[in-house]
Amino acid sequence: MGRVLADLTGDADAFAEALAERTARVFRPAGWPARWPAGLPRAAELEAVLNGGLLRVPYVEMVQDGAVLAPERFCTVRTVAGRPEDGWADPGRIAALLAEGVTLLLPQLDQWYAPVRALAAGLALGLGRRTEAFCFATAAGGRGLKVHRDDADVLVVQLAGEKEWTVHRPPAGGHWQPGLVPAPGPVALHTVLAPGQALYVPRGAPHAATGRQGLSVHLSFTVREPGTGRLHAALGEHLAAAPLGTGLPERPLPEDELLAAAAEVLRRGRERLAALTPQDLLRLARGPLPDPDAPLPPRRSGD
Repeated sequence: MGRVLADLTGDADAFAEALAERTARVFRPAGWPARWPAGLPRAAELEAVLNGGLLRVPYVEMVQDGAVLAPERFCTVRTVAGRPEDGWADPGRIAALLAEGVTLLLPQLDQWYAPVRALAAGLALGLGRRTEAFCFATAAGGRGLKVHRDDADVLVVQLAGEKEWTVHRPPAGGHWQPGLVPAPGPVALHTVLAPGQALYVPRGAPHAATGRQGLSVHLSFTVREPGTGRLHAALGEHLAAAPLGTGLPERPLPEDELLAAAAEVLRRGRERLAALTPQDLLRLARGPLPDPDAPLPPRRSGD
């Protein structure tokens, strides 16, 4: 199922089983934290990124009681090429807010931090599903989000400190929405993660986490399934892949030619759908997997 998943959990098959059964589970890989998987950042490395001066909204947020703080509370304004630019992370303000119990969130590390991008790509290729990465830092006693559901399966990897997790049973049916859950139902798992340990949280399972000893830092890899819109778009792309000849002329078409063109689109679409297997449909709906050898996109001014 993939080397990255085995490195992070210690047992890729056990993770696959938990994923299939939608059962919350803790993983304690042997040798951690002395055996630190390649590419997995240490807390000091992320702190260096924060202090490096290039981190900027929306790749940095601070969250308290489920609400994202206004950027001016943790960011500063700089003059760049003679122009004032706001939204730059201010390490001093962030440290003060962390001490008050506010949670630091670094969204989408896979988009801007190359080592984590490689890990997310490895998970995506191993699982056959799109994977993203988010980093959370919380002081002891702090909780950024109340009990809530996510619209993705989540693999949590503890990097520093300790964090206490409560995971409730996921909904049996599909009638639920991501967000806060006032009445989460029975508890499925309660645990405290130490550095090097991992936790699987099933899609839709209500959960909450509270910082324990020291500054708690963890990565959350979100493993996504397609929604209705994604499925619709994938089917449209699949049908569009069948060439329709020379295409429509630029001149306006009369009604009979429009109807003939519509009939041809339907005929070719039905032919392709007839040959489509359930496996093909799910693969298309999940979208293209990342290319592990592709370079990071070039930085834009201000990123």
